[in-house]
Amino acid sequence: MNAFLKVSVSALALLLLPVTAQAKPFTQLVAFSGALTDTGNFSSVKGDMPAPFYKNRTTNGPVAIDVLAERLGLEAKPSMHLVKQAKKPQGTNYAVVDALAGGNGPHDLPAQISAHLDSRGGKADPDALYFVFIGGNDVVMAAMTPDPQKAEAMLDKAVAGIETAIHELVAAGARTIMAPDFIDVGMAPAVRGMGAGPQAWATRMSDSYNAKFNTMLDKVEKEKSFELIRWEFSRFVKNVAAHGEEFGFTNMTDSCMALKPAGKCDFDKFVFFNEQYPTARVHELMGSAMALAVLERPADGETEAAVAAK
Repeated sequence: MNAFLKVSVSALALLLLPVTAQAKPFTQLVAFSGALTDTGNFSSVKGDMPAPFYKNRTTNGPVAIDVLAERLGLEAKPSMHLVKQAKKPQGTNYAVVDALAGGNGPHDLPAQISAHLDSRGGKADPDALYFVFIGGNDVVMAAMTPDPQKAEAMLDKAVAGIETAIHELVAAGARTIMAPDFIDVGMAPAVRGMGAGPQAWATRMSDSYNAKFNTMLDKVEKEKSFELIRWEFSRFVKNVAAHGEEFGFTNMTDSCMALKPAGKCDFDKFVFFNEQYPTARVHELMGSAMALAVLERPADGETEAAVAAK
């Protein structure tokens, strides 16, 4: 069994455990993210998403942050910080569907960070797990930009925005931050449908972003004293697509929604829910794998090789 399948089987086993059987290593899960993590903030100001979207998520069921939170015995309720009447956040998930890492609008990463820290008097919870999973919308924008210089500048701005966010969180007292990279957007059905040229460009932009992102993480990890949990979302999705049959998938490339009128859409057997986003089944695997990464991360002084050998 290859390493990916070994980890994935472990993740599936984790799904079968009752929440009470697992440790509660953090006081709360605080998320700053975009479309793959939003559990209701975008809809709080734009209106409810119609079926088959599930409870204002961008897929047909719970998203990865829901699964991660459940596995850790925590919650991922939407903050509802965009609602003007809200006097304080109602949850700890600040993700907004269209958020940019390199933007400065009310939905973007800086506004999410500010909404959280302002509600706590500028102090982060040192015992919380901070989840910073953003940049996908920036990568998509870069992939849609034919000018290489302008596209790379968008990626640089996105990575700089995440770096600033990490610095702000650590300065405020955060001690543990999970920061996944992003998927190759060239895999999305919407991009595949554009042809080989646009798909190759989207993959190039995705690879460039992840390289810049990881270089930045190396830098902040050396500069700041905090625990950084990395997770390769890009590798995860590619492996799911490559070994889809092992998890019951029969279609790893098409949009399930696009085939629904023809009666050929079974969400549990498709990797992609629509032209952009993965199905709830992929989110389930993703959230469980991330929970495994959190729960089995190296302890102080322990090497990753030692953890892998357990």
